[in-house]
Amino acid sequence: MLLWTDSTWQKCGVAESDGVLVALSGGADSVALLLELNRLQREGLILRLEAAHLHHGIRGVDADDDAAFVRALCDRLCVPLTTDRADVPKLSRENGTSLELAARNARYAFLERVRAERSLDCIALGHHRDDQAETLLLHLLRGSGTDGLAGMRPRSGRFIRPLLGTEKQTILSYLRERGQDFRTDATNFETDATRNRIRLNVIPVLETINPAAKKALSEAAEHVAEDAAFLNTLAERAAKDCGNDREKLLALPKPIRMRVLRAMLPYTDFTRADLDRLDALLSAQTGSRATLKYGAVAWTDAKTIRIGMPESEPFCAPVPETGSVKLPNGTLTVERVARAAIPCKGCDAYIDADRLSGSVIVRNPKAGDRFTPLGMKGSKLLSDYLTDRKVPRYERTMPVVCDGIGIVFAAGYTVDERMRVTADSNHILHYHYEED
Repeated sequence: MLLWTDSTWQKCGVAESDGVLVALSGGADSVALLLELNRLQREGLILRLEAAHLHHGIRGVDADDDAAFVRALCDRLCVPLTTDRADVPKLSRENGTSLELAARNARYAFLERVRAERSLDCIALGHHRDDQAETLLLHLLRGSGTDGLAGMRPRSGRFIRPLLGTEKQTILSYLRERGQDFRTDATNFETDATRNRIRLNVIPVLETINPAAKKALSEAAEHVAEDAAFLNTLAERAAKDCGNDREKLLALPKPIRMRVLRAMLPYTDFTRADLDRLDALLSAQTGSRATLKYGAVAWTDAKTIRIGMPESEPFCAPVPETGSVKLPNGTLTVERVARAAIPCKGCDAYIDADRLSGSVIVRNPKAGDRFTPLGMKGSKLLSDYLTDRKVPRYERTMPVVCDGIGIVFAAGYTVDERMRVTADSNHILHYHYEED
């Protein structure tokens, strides 16, 4: 039994030279995904395979057992595993979000960090056809447009979902055939989370009307995705033709116009209110303004519409050999250590102090900043690196530590390859950045 077809795999866009990171919870979906990708690696269809597991700090001993299970599984398959722990209840309280959303945000940030640190090409998620049906209903209830109703895609940026066309029952049958056990998360059967209520209460009712409701919903999402892709292609062409010209933008059909306006925003988690405010500005008087999310401001001049973010406070300060330096949004601390603690979080960096050249400073990122991210070959613009990491423009205010040659440490993300600590490093510095 195979879990996906060749066409599904082709839609994921994974090359034989790629490295894949599996988001491994220990549940049936992620375990089956790991086993199948492990087979592809043995057959030479992918070059590297690793796994990552995040302990959410929610389920006590059950979560500890999950971590032990995935460790044993990866050891048996000889798949490298990276683990970490997050205090999701604390993150939920601090950010005023649900546990479900806080866990998702923590998990995706962790996966992207591991992917970058391990120099892998994509992250494989275990979403399947039943999940797609739930997602469509969730987005429908939120009043989403066609992009939302298209649900999840086989590939979205760095994330791939090879199981998206596979039923849950097929996954369970696959595991039974192989005698492979898995972990069961008891919280999946609680009705606190919205997605759980849809799975446990709504879909069973729909199946009394159509026993194949999940398949029908998944197919509907696929049809909408095709339409949305066509509209987005038209919008990309229109954006090139119209630029910021208000008159040309106003002449576009609304479904295309709203997509063009959406692409102009400096963040991706926009609201319908943001788009409506921008749309209203197209026909407003010269000099009209509108305040958007994150303090962004849109305004009009005689012929165009403009959008900008508030400027971050510029700074530049010398970095001591050891000690701390206070920055506008946090504190940078430097200490000498005997050895590097690797892997480490993005707010920490260990560097070979003997490779520093000239004075060391910490400052704002600047246009044209270029460096070689740890583990990579060849230089890269810092802005391109942050784009690859899907860091919104309004968050690109991290301090950058530089010496006489260039970037040493982009705080919160990575160090330059030339500063790599090796077995021959005699003098090691630990940089730690703590946001206020």
